[in-house]
Amino acid sequence: MNEAAALRHSGIERWPEFHPTTQAAFNQVLWQGGLSRSDIARKLRISRARLTAITRDLEAAGLLVEGHRELRAATGRPAEMLHAVTTAYQFLGLHLRGTDVIAALVDLDGRVVWEDSASLETEAPREVVELAARWLQETASAFRVAAVAICGPLGRVGLDPAHQQVRGIGEQLQEEFTATWDVPLWVEDDVVALTAFEQWPQLSEGQNSMVLISVGQEIGFGLVEDRQIIRGAHGAAGRFDHVPVLSGGPECPLGHRGCLWSVCSTTAVTRAVPGSSTMSEVVARADDGDPLSNDVMTRAADGLGTVAGYLANLLDPDKLVLTGESHTVLRGRLGPFHSALQRTYLGDRDVQVDLPDFNFVEWARAAAALALYRSVSTQGY
Repeated sequence: MNEAAALRHSGIERWPEFHPTTQAAFNQVLWQGGLSRSDIARKLRISRARLTAITRDLEAAGLLVEGHRELRAATGRPAEMLHAVTTAYQFLGLHLRGTDVIAALVDLDGRVVWEDSASLETEAPREVVELAARWLQETASAFRVAAVAICGPLGRVGLDPAHQQVRGIGEQLQEEFTATWDVPLWVEDDVVALTAFEQWPQLSEGQNSMVLISVGQEIGFGLVEDRQIIRGAHGAAGRFDHVPVLSGGPECPLGHRGCLWSVCSTTAVTRAVPGSSTMSEVVARADDGDPLSNDVMTRAADGLGTVAGYLANLLDPDKLVLTGESHTVLRGRLGPFHSALQRTYLGDRDVQVDLPDFNFVEWARAAAALALYRSVSTQGY
């Protein structure tokens, strides 16, 4: 399959406005890594004539190509496969935390094809938008960029002031950006972006519900039910970071004793072990036999399992996704985590737990993926 033709245009060009059925057909091909025409028609319950018109529009837009033929088990006849041209468009994401900004550009497969970083000089939201415009210009020299998203900690009260900068990017700045560059700019909470990043591609597999827990300086939660991200009356939901998990535990800045933040956040863990500056250092000390570090990490794993059980009881999700510094918390401590989960969870089936690979660029990748999903989703999550 030759995708070079998709790069014949470079620059800034918003995603085409397709009929919802046309967009749904492309999404199915994208999700599945290729489908036959008959499979697309069956999944969308449309006629072959309607499908012919849909595929013609997508091929004209440079988004579908014909691939090799595969033998269909049901009929014994070869079927012509259609594939998404995943290099046709790219999407820019910025993740803001404090004065640090990480940017990533992803293609339609969610693969990072470019990344960069910068530091802000002021706390003005306009500087963030101007930085997004600068990166948009830079990437447009080699890619076709269709949308931009800026994400940061919006829905959580934490130690990082970035949520003020991101929240300050209001409708006026977004409208100015769109009018200037003719592509949309979206602003969203970073955990909501990460939740969409984990949930949206699974829609084709019938995943209806999910819980995401992201461990860091703050602890964020993403909740999906009935294929929709739960947002709450004021645009945010999932404030479980101060749920009690350890009787008589340490006190958090809000005055709670033994809440999840006080035993599992990176700030609380490093404060509990004098001389440490990162959670990884605490884990290394625990691995070297330091009893204090071992106790601190064990109670962090136990606390994470406890709150996971609470959320499994609440939503009965198809899947539980642990991200951020969850890998660090659970390294060598899956036993305490699963014991606490089983102790708390009241369901009669096992909870599927996923620990996807994660690094700091993943936040920017999730922001870029948010721009992708907002552009192509028919779900309107």
